[in-house]
Amino acid sequence: MQPDEHSNVASQPHSRWATRSSMLVDLKGISQERWTEFLFLYEPLLLCWMRKKGVPDREVDEVLQECWSSIYKGIGNFERGSDKGTFRGWLRTIVERRAVDYFRKQKRKHVEVSGGAEEILNSATAPVQKSPDAIEDEEAALNEVRARAMELVKSKTKQQTWDMFWMSIVENVPTADIAAEFGVSSAAVRVARQRVTKRLKEAMRDDWA
Repeated sequence: MQPDEHSNVASQPHSRWATRSSMLVDLKGISQERWTEFLFLYEPLLLCWMRKKGVPDREVDEVLQECWSSIYKGIGNFERGSDKGTFRGWLRTIVERRAVDYFRKQKRKHVEVSGGAEEILNSATAPVQKSPDAIEDEEAALNEVRARAMELVKSKTKQQTWDMFWMSIVENVPTADIAAEFGVSSAAVRVARQRVTKRLKEAMRDDWA
């Protein structure tokens, strides 16, 4: 699909906040809270992709705003499916299109830009062959997205529930020991673990599914 180009709502500051792919249904009737979470969550990936496309640092914020605008207008029409690609892939396509738009504008203005407008424009529709450095950078961005997803889930989870999940999954503390420490049953520990794990899967469906 071709996302629409502009939205006043999406031109809010490229805030430190962003939303989850599992919220796609909610985003069809988008709320300020959902949109704010969306910006926070996916900002690292969008910035990574823009820099890999050669968008100069001084122009990143402006191009990022164009990306948010296109995403805001088009997200209600995104459909997940084996024949439609992933949500992350859809986001990347938007970033690549906005990067091409940026370089096309610079070319028209006869402005010399780092990375070369001709190279970007000519390779815009070509298959992307990732270099080792590009893969490493994108993985770092994904790790940041995952960390932000955990931050969002933690902020909406009771502290005891989160602590039991963390001790069980991250620290590998036996369920019986966690139950004894918190004065709950082993079943309660398992429920807490499953509940948080489910929320994390929902927050990062492209990665956990």
